[in-house]
Formats: sequence, structure tokens, C-alpha cells
Amino acid sequence: MIKKMIFGTVLGLGLIFATTQNCFAQTKTQDELKAEREVLKAEMKSKEALDRMAKFEKMTVPKATSINSVDVLATSTGNLLVTQKNINTLLPEMYKRTVGESVDGITDVTVKKPTLDELVALGANIAVQIKSVADISSTIPQASEEIKSASPLKAPAALKSLNFSKDALALLAPELQLNLKVVNNLIATLKSSKNL
Repeated sequence: MIKKMIFGTVLGLGLIFATTQNCFAQTKTQDELKAEREVLKAEMKSKEALDRMAKFEKMTVPKATSINSVDVLATSTGNLLVTQKNINTLLPEMYKRTVGESVDGITDVTVKKPTLDELVALGANIAVQIKSVADISSTIPQASEEIKSASPLKAPAALKSLNFSKDALALLAPELQLNLKVVNNLIATLKSSKNL
């Protein structure tokens, strides 16, 4: 009960923070938005971010273990990974279309700018993913308890599956936070350019 209250409070504060960030971003000048984008671009090209993406590509969902909570956790985490891979493909394209250059600095003004609705939908998708990571993470203690009571033959595979989920969720959380910052900046950039 207390965990749910804490989670609800954290989620509420997170949504307020994201909304506040977006509101403040709308009042920033184009130069401030560009400076913020440069920082975000450096973050997206950082060794840490590239390592996360490489790890995402290598991760595969383990086989079923016959322990329900562990299998549901692994399947849910696998679904989040698939969605994150799609976001990782879509976000650089949205960046290029909004800013007129790729994350690597290659100018391309021939592309059609995304609509505000497209960027808002992407931001909403990322926010849903963040909530899903939090929801799924909250099931780890239950899965751990079920592994402790599992037969010695099932426990090693179940532990491997649980570790997969923990590792994936630990990678997803910072990646999604970065994605949300980028989308908020792109929304503010699009609004400031008055090309809605």
C-alpha cells in the first residue's frame, strides 16, 4: 500500500515536472532552445547513450521459466525493449525534421517538418513507456520471492530471466528520460518557429 502511494506521488511529481519543463521551454528564446539542443545532442551521442543502444540491440527475451511472475516480467520488459528500439529509430528522424539537421550535424532542410501532433504523440508514447517501466519495476520483488520458493531446477533459469528484466529496466529508465527531454525541446522549437 505504501509502495503504491510512493509510486503515485513520484509519478505525479514526474508528470508535473515534465509539464513544467514543457511550459518553461515554450518561453525560451530560439537561442536558448538551440543551446539546450546542443547539450541534448551531446548526451545522445555520448558513450553512455551509445553503449545503452548497443546493449538494447543485443538483449533478447529469455525462454519461459514456468514461474508466472518471472515470465510476465520478462515478456513485459521485452515489449518495452521493442517499443524503445522503435523510439530510438523515430526520434533522430523527428529531430532532423524539426531542426533541419541530423544529430550528427548534417544539414537537410528538404524534409517536411513534423506536426505538433506528431511530436506530442511521440512525447505521450514516451511518457507511457516511463510509467510502464515504473509499473513493471514494482513487480520485481514479487518475482524475486517466487524464485526463492521455486524448485532448484527452475531457479537458475528464473534468476537469469529476472536479471534480464532488471538490466533492461535499468537501461530503459535513463534512455526514456533523455528521449522525453529531446521531445520537449523539439515541441518548444516547433512552437517558437511559428511553423505549426
